[in-house]
Amino acid sequence: MQALSIRQPWCWFILCGQPWAKDVENRDWRNRCGFRGNLLIHASKGMTKREFDEACAFSATAGATLFPKFDELKRGGIVGMVTVTGHVTASKSPWFCGPTALTLTDPYPMPFQPCLGQLGIFEPSIL
Repeated sequence: MQALSIRQPWCWFILCGQPWAKDVENRDWRNRCGFRGNLLIHASKGMTKREFDEACAFSATAGATLFPKFDELKRGGIVGMVTVTGHVTASKSPWFCGPTALTLTDPYPMPFQPCLGQLGIFEPSIL
């Protein structure tokens, strides 16, 4: 199964299971993604306190009412799975920033599995 690396806390907002959960993953791929189907979510290792705070502030404008704790977010491995249903260049989702985005459904958190990440969609090598 293939995976996509995403920085925290964005992974958390995708997988949180709340009615306002992040339902798109913004990308700058421009016409390079025809992927559809189940996709593992890889939490990238990097996340500064500033990035975390900015992501939580943006998430509040998108309707989020629960927020993770900085020190409790798993990084550097597989944290869940979603179904990619399409690729859009416009969306009414409050999470859409463009220029393009993968549309996501069926978020499924999984036990953390350490794994090296890569750019783009990749075949993970579970450590």
